[in-house]
Amino acid sequence: MRFVFRLLALGLALAVPRLAAHPETAEARAELDRLIAEFPRESELYLRRAALRLAHAEWSEAEADLRRAETLTPDSPRVATQLGQLDLGRGQLTAASRHFDAALARAPGDAEALILRARTRALLGDIPGAHADYSAALRQLEAPSPDLFLARAALPIAPALALRGLDEGIAQLGPAGPLLERALALELRLGRTDAALARLDVLTASSGRQELWLKRRGDILAAAGRSTAAREAYVAALVAVAALPPWLRDSPETAHLATELARLAATSS
Repeated sequence: MRFVFRLLALGLALAVPRLAAHPETAEARAELDRLIAEFPRESELYLRRAALRLAHAEWSEAEADLRRAETLTPDSPRVATQLGQLDLGRGQLTAASRHFDAALARAPGDAEALILRARTRALLGDIPGAHADYSAALRQLEAPSPDLFLARAALPIAPALALRGLDEGIAQLGPAGPLLERALALELRLGRTDAALARLDVLTASSGRQELWLKRRGDILAAAGRSTAAREAYVAALVAVAALPPWLRDSPETAHLATELARLAATSS
C-alpha cells in the first residue's frame, strides 16, 4: 500500500511537462531511483523512469530500464510501445515499427501506439499506413489535440483528402484557428477562392484584430484577379488600423502595415 500511495504522488508529479533542467524533473527521477531500490520488481517504476530518460534522449539508460521492465512483464504493451519510442528516437525505424506492431497486437486501439506508429510509417514512406493510424487514433480519443489533425493533414496526400480530415477536426473541436488556417491554404491550393474566403471570414470573426485578416483577404482577391474587391479589403484594413488605440496604431509594425496597405490599395484600383 505504501508503494501505491507513493506511486500515485509520483504520477501527479510526472503529469506536468518539464524542461530538462527543471528541478521537479530531478526530484521525480530521484524519487524513482529510491522507489526502484525499495521495490526492484515493480515494472511500472522502470517504465516511468524510462519515460523520463526517453524525453531527454538518454537512450542507453532508457534501454536498460525498458529491458528490466520487459523481463518483469514480457507481454506488456507499454513496454513494447516505449521500446518503439527508443528505436524511433535512435532513428531505427524498422525496429520501431515492429515494436509498435507488437504493442498494438497486445492492445488494439491504443492511441499512443497508433500515433507513434503513424509517425514511424510516415518516415518510412508508408503514407497510406500513416494516414490509417492517425485516423484510428483520432477515433479512439474523446478530445484529440488539433495537432493530431494537422499531422494527418500534413502527410503527402491529396489536398481534398487532407481537407476532409481537417473538416472532421473542425466539426469535432470547433473552429480552431490552426485547423482553419491550414484548410484555407488547401482551399487556395485547390483553386477554390470563394471557399478560402469563407474560411477567412470565420478566422476574422473570431479575432480581436481585423487589419491583418483584411489584408489577407485583399491578397487572396488580388491573386484571383479581383482587383476592385481587393482594393475594398485593403481600404477596410486601413480603416481597422485607424480605429486602433494610439499606442498600438503608432507602433513601428503597425505604421509599416499602414504604409503597405495604402500602397496595395493604390495599385489595386
